[in-house]
Amino acid sequence: MSADKGQPQNPEQPEKKTLSNAIYFKIMGYLLTAGWVGFILAITGGDTTHPMFDYIFVVPLAGWIIGMIVARVIRSKTGADRP
Repeated sequence: MSADKGQPQNPEQPEKKTLSNAIYFKIMGYLLTAGWVGFILAITGGDTTHPMFDYIFVVPLAGWIIGMIVARVIRSKTGADRP
């Protein structure tokens, strides 16, 4: 009866492990890439001769490269190590 309900019973229990921010950004990148490819396929109708089909891989590739550069800059400024 004297134990608080808000306090854990075993204080030595490790904290719950969560995913790092890098994992969330990778998942977001995958979803955006899939969304872009789906969008291009939808507007071109799968026609590889359509002018927009040229950008099906260029835009996601540029996005991933820019994301990697931004991550490296942030990592160097914060001094954080790779998870």
